[in-house]
Amino acid sequence: MDSYFEGSNSIFNDIYLLFCGIQKCVPLYAFGPAVRDCHLLHICLEGRGSFYESECKYTIEKGQGFFIYPGELTFYQADGQQPWTYMWVALGGEKVEQFLHLAGFSRESRICHTAQPEKLEACITDIMAHNTLSYANEIYIQGALMTFLSCLAAEADVPYAVEGKIANLYINKAISYIQRNYQNNVTVQEIADYLSLNRSYLTELFVKHIHISPQQFLMQYRMTKATELLKNTDLTMENVAYSCGYANGLSFSKAFKKVTGASPTQYRKQNGGI
Repeated sequence: MDSYFEGSNSIFNDIYLLFCGIQKCVPLYAFGPAVRDCHLLHICLEGRGSFYESECKYTIEKGQGFFIYPGELTFYQADGQQPWTYMWVALGGEKVEQFLHLAGFSRESRICHTAQPEKLEACITDIMAHNTLSYANEIYIQGALMTFLSCLAAEADVPYAVEGKIANLYINKAISYIQRNYQNNVTVQEIADYLSLNRSYLTELFVKHIHISPQQFLMQYRMTKATELLKNTDLTMENVAYSCGYANGLSFSKAFKKVTGASPTQYRKQNGGI
């Protein structure tokens, strides 16, 4: 065995490293048949070997890897002439299978192909170099693990979608952006640029799925926040305007009356504002 690292999972819950290592095998070195209790990935760095799962045999060479799920009976063996050197990464966490899906793995697709095994090896070597127990190292290791999975995900190129509906993804991200930035001078073009979409296409998605334009949604969201401030604070109209993304009280007052039918002052009086 060349090197081995066992992680500590005291901080992260979604996915975390259990252990990892790199091993240069002797001819015909084998492991199993055995059942593992974690999610375990092997990637061949040099040479070749065989992986057996159920009734299937896979020949694994440099740049290829295989994934083992918990509870599966598997066996793998180095070639007799060109024994492999491989690295392994064991993962745990509440959302580990979700991350594995993004990296292209499933129970039906457990063999991976990578054009950059050296880059993946560098991630694992970096992790093993931070083996001293500390919170700083745990955070560092998590970052290196994410880089490792990102490399696999980039090559797997799983379609970027939520519940199979890319339109919902764009709308949800646009709404999230508005909720975080409504106090600034945000524009629909800025939102479209953030999503790498054409502005007209973003408007089309909003109108089709939530029946208002992005501009209307932004205005309504600002007005919702404005009514909360008018009812629950004693901020001046100028301060309410600035807090809701308007440059001055006049433009805010016009927009507010257009949406609610009352001026900000009238609304505050009618709704028992402070």
